Amino acid sequence: MKTQVINIDSPYAITADNLKIVFDEHTENELVVLNDFSFKFQKNKIYFIVGNSGSGKTTLISHFNGLLKSKYGNLTVGNQTILGKDRKIKNFKILRKTCGMVFQFPEYQLFKDTIEKDIIFGPINLGEKKDEAKVKAKKYLNMLGLDDSFLQRSPFDLSGGQKRRVAIAGILAIEPEILVFDEPTAGLDPAGEKEMLEIIKNYHKEGKTIIVITHVMDQVLALADEVLVLHNKALLASGSSYEIFTNSSLMQTTTLDLPKVIDTIKNLTHLDNRFQQLYNIKPRTVDELAIAIKNIKEGAK
Repeated sequence: MKTQVINIDSPYAITADNLKIVFDEHTENELVVLNDFSFKFQKNKIYFIVGNSGSGKTTLISHFNGLLKSKYGNLTVGNQTILGKDRKIKNFKILRKTCGMVFQFPEYQLFKDTIEKDIIFGPINLGEKKDEAKVKAKKYLNMLGLDDSFLQRSPFDLSGGQKRRVAIAGILAIEPEILVFDEPTAGLDPAGEKEMLEIIKNYHKEGKTIIVITHVMDQVLALADEVLVLHNKALLASGSSYEIFTNSSLMQTTTLDLPKVIDTIKNLTHLDNRFQQLYNIKPRTVDELAIAIKNIKEGAK
């Protein structure tokens, strides 16, 4: 079987068609992780995938760059379609260059003796010439706030936050059109979390598609163009962050926390019906909420 190619002008970065994920099939340990997942991820958007622990989030995204492959359903990533009936994925290098994966604690994947060698490893492995890879290493290291003096340093002498930035620079140097993050702020202090979210926003500004798994609902509200909720081995719902978080029956079905901003709006509305307007204003951060509250109060004078 040959890998199929779709129209390069497709508006979709990833298309999943009836993807079913099952492990240890036909054994007493058979485990269905996800049933008939179908969704079209549009290009140039930021998606957040949320859900209870064990809902299949990490397993799902591991299919996007070929770390895992299901034999049920089809998956199109960029211009490459992976058919469930095919035993193997062909053109792995194209797939890995199209979709970059930033794992939880990516700094644990650093292994070279210099930062430059770590960053250029991926691009060279995917066919980039060494000189070109070095140019990209410098570019993306600088983009992440580390100057050229870091290139010849050992990654093992860096702080935790610096190691994470180096690891992400190695993924960015591949220049994938789709970038997937699995719990990108895990283990970071508030300053590191803020830096990581800025990295995501800045890469999105370059016209890239971003997919993020997180358990921090404040991040979802602040950044998501669209939210996917996985529950009970299926896609339970998708929509804007306000559509998801203001759906009381949906929130009761899951164990997801309300973002602080929406929880505050909910409490304010119970105290004073004027603040119902906040649901239409849709503030996404605490600062935006404070401004909106001030404007409502001043407008009532």
